[in-house]
Amino acid sequence: MRIPDETLSEKFAGHYAALQFNQIPSAVIDAAKLHLLDSVGCLLAGSRLEAGKLAYDLAVATSGAVANSTSTLFGTVRQVSFLDAVQAMSVAAHCGEMDDIHSGAGTCVGAMVVPALIAMAEKYGGTGRRFLEAAVTGYETIIRVGLSIDAPKLFAHGWWPSTICGAFGVAAAGAKFLNWTADKTVNALGIAALHSGGMITGGNEGATARHLAFAHAAQNGIHSLLAAQQEFTGPKRAFEDPRGFCLTLCAEPKWEYLQSFDSFHLPEVAFKPYPCARQLHAGVEALLKILRRTSLTPAAIEEIELFLPAQNAAMMNRPSITASHAATVGSGQYVMAVTAQRGKIDLVSFDEEYLASEKVRTLMTKVKVSA
Repeated sequence: MRIPDETLSEKFAGHYAALQFNQIPSAVIDAAKLHLLDSVGCLLAGSRLEAGKLAYDLAVATSGAVANSTSTLFGTVRQVSFLDAVQAMSVAAHCGEMDDIHSGAGTCVGAMVVPALIAMAEKYGGTGRRFLEAAVTGYETIIRVGLSIDAPKLFAHGWWPSTICGAFGVAAAGAKFLNWTADKTVNALGIAALHSGGMITGGNEGATARHLAFAHAAQNGIHSLLAAQQEFTGPKRAFEDPRGFCLTLCAEPKWEYLQSFDSFHLPEVAFKPYPCARQLHAGVEALLKILRRTSLTPAAIEEIELFLPAQNAAMMNRPSITASHAATVGSGQYVMAVTAQRGKIDLVSFDEEYLASEKVRTLMTKVKVSA
């Protein structure tokens, strides 16, 4: 495909810099409002989980001088530096595995965009309409970038699509919130491209720093804005350059997502009804329906076989895991076992009472994850 003289970043930035509230369909605005509320709920809940608490404490420890600590950690009265607040709140919004996700792009979205915009709103001020314009811009950017490189395929290579695509969305959202021109936005997107990337490893071990990697992408998006303000320059052909973002990660990028803006993808973003990896939700729903329709007791269960697409099965098949929240939310064996034991699944399902439960551990041995 021939790439036009106007770079993809220029076309992309031009579209969203010009986008106004009254041009966004009411259904998209309504969806955006729901996702904002959902993300705030995830943020508050996650700030009380282990990884969220660690992230908040880390932000306090690394913020340095009191004069530099002017950003509030949402849900507390503690103040830290702007960049540290963005990272800490993004950790909190994501660590409970309740944050929204776009399956086609393979990316969690709200847990990056919303905490960053909350921090920006406190720092710079702004209107509700501008906040919504920025949120829509951030959501659309992350999704479109993910779709352009068929990001879900990156999981098989150890890359985490959210960390790869997130900085673009946060940078675009921030630029929109600040009412930047297209030229300035192009620069921020180019800098964000140079900051993209992150591995998915550590799930089986329950490595809580994985949440820092996720949130670092949000922080990098804001850092890209600040760098652009200080007159750093980024590549204008960040997407289409032979050594650029798209062609490095995908043999045949879908360029149309970066230059055709006839539709909105935000309404496609899914809410998570259960606090576990999205790949397990269908299995959880099926198991709950069986339990509701029968008188089946945990003791009567001989086997639970969970069928998943091959790529998902490889990630979710975790029979031997560390007994921690971070490890178990992505374990097909644990999630199905604790759901069978309790007849439901919620954040309490990952408390120590169930993580250490012999009954749950016994049920885990009866769960088979198949492709």
